[in-house]
Parts: sequence; structure tokens; C-alpha cells
Amino acid sequence: MTQAEIVKRLREEYDSKHTQEQKPKRTEDLLTRTKRFHQRVLNLLTTHKVPYSNKEDEDTYEDYLLPDTKESNGKKSKKLKIQGKLKDQDSDDEDVDARIASIKNKLRQKKGPTTERQQKRRESKKLKRSKGVQKLLLSSAKNLKNENVKHQKLKNGLVKAEKDPEDSKEQIQPVKVQPVYNQEAKIVYSKVDFAANPGGKVKKSHQNPKEILKKLRDTKKHLTELREQGETEKAAEMQTDIAWRNAFDKVEGKKVKDDTKLLQKAIKKRRVEKKKSKTKWSERKQKVDYDKDKRQKKRQENLDKRSKDKKNRKLKTASKKGRIIPGY
Repeated sequence: MTQAEIVKRLREEYDSKHTQEQKPKRTEDLLTRTKRFHQRVLNLLTTHKVPYSNKEDEDTYEDYLLPDTKESNGKKSKKLKIQGKLKDQDSDDEDVDARIASIKNKLRQKKGPTTERQQKRRESKKLKRSKGVQKLLLSSAKNLKNENVKHQKLKNGLVKAEKDPEDSKEQIQPVKVQPVYNQEAKIVYSKVDFAANPGGKVKKSHQNPKEILKKLRDTKKHLTELREQGETEKAAEMQTDIAWRNAFDKVEGKKVKDDTKLLQKAIKKRRVEKKKSKTKWSERKQKVDYDKDKRQKKRQENLDKRSKDKKNRKLKTASKKGRIIPGY
């Protein structure tokens, strides 16, 4: 026998032995398996004492878990109590509402159906209660009362009937406006006389001190002449008039320039200022002329330089081209 045949025989013997030793397996259905699993789960639940849950309490599975501490256990118990109370209250409220509705229905059935007349009455009562309607009623009542009073007065002849507007227009006469004159006997066209108004603009006195001084000297000269001639009273009157005029001017706010010394000082000051301004102006003029000449000179130099450069450039180009130019 060959080696291969020996190996084959040994394998066959081994297979036959093992097939005899193995027991035939029972084939179980799916239903039997599920039943067995279900029974096993039930046994576990009963051993661990897990409570049954309703369909409503499926979401609140956390309430059935064991608490970690005593405080949490107390809180959960309180929560459960509150939920129970709320449910009871809701049920009580629903019962009360249902009872009230049933009582109302019974009362309506006893009264019987409402007629159109009754509905109109109810609507009118509601309208009367509203404030807007009350105001309208009061205003209409007042108007009626006033009209009645007018009619009675017309009948008695206490009030005259209103005439047409055309007749009244014919009776109107034009009002003649008289001219208004001010203190200087001039016509004032506006309601306010600005010339007479003290708050208005006041004419300024003559500002030239030379002329004022000349005027003062002339008046003094005239007064001395009158005194020399023997007309002392006239001179005194003139002097008093001048004094009063000056006083009134001071009251009005005008500047009275009757001091000769101050006038001479002002004239001197003006002369000095004039002289100063003249010197300043001459200096400025000289400076302007100097700057002008300087700019002109510079311009001329630039022009000369440009022309010279141009000439040199031309000569250079010519020498490059072959022309003989001395110096290039």
C-alpha cells in the first residue's frame, strides 16, 4: 500500500468515529427563542423588583431611578406631590366650568327664545351706556333748545332778523385817515416816530478838532466884540444858550468838545499820527520799489543767460557738424 492510501484510510476511520460520538442538534424555531428571552427578562425584573409603568409615564422614566443622595430623593417626592395636586386642580376647574355651562343652558331654556323687540331694546341700552353716544345726545339737545329760544325771541320781537350782507356793505362808510405830525411839524408815515425816539440813532457831532476849535474861537471873539460894544446882556444870553445847549447834548449822550486845551492836544496828536503814517508809507513805497527792481533785475539776468546758453548750444552743434568756429 502506498502512503497516500494509508492516509486516506486513516482519515475515513477518524471521520466515522467522530460522527458517531456527536449527538444530533435540535433545531429551534425563532418563536421558541423569543419566548425563552422574554421569560428570562421577566425573571430578572421580578428579582430586582422593578415597578410597572403606565403609557403616560413613559417620558418620566427618571423618577424611577434610584436617588444619589437624600436631598434629591426628597425633591423628587415633592415634585411628584405637586404634579398630583395640579392634576387634581385642573380636573376640578373643568368640572366647575362644565357645571356653569349646564346651568346657563337650563336658564336659557326656561326663559325661552328672545324676540326681535327684546334684542333691539338691549342694543339701545348698550348704546345709551356708551359715552360717545351720550355726548352726541347732549349736544343735539342743546342745539334744539337754542333754536327754540331764538324762535321765541323772534316772535316776541326782542331780536331783529338778520339782514342780507349786501345791504350791510352799502351802509359801510370809508374811514378818513388824518395825517400825524411830529415835534418838528413833519408828517410821520409809520406808527413809530424814529426821529423823536430817544433810543434811535443820534447824529454825531463834528469830529474834526480844527474846525471845532475855530468855531469856539469865533464865538469867543464875537462875545468879546459884543461886550466891547456895550451889549453885555446879549452876550450873557448867548453864553447861557450855549451852556444850555451843551447840557442838553450831554444828557442826550453826545460828546461836547468845548475845551480848547484838549482840542489843541487832539490836533497835535493827529498831526503826529499823520507824520508817522507818511513816513511809514514812504518806507513802504521804497521797499516796494526796491523789491520790484530786484525782481526785474533777476528776470533780466535769467533772460540774458537763457539767450547766451541758446547761442552757445547752436555754436556747439555747428562745430560738431564741421563748421570752423573760433573757441569751439
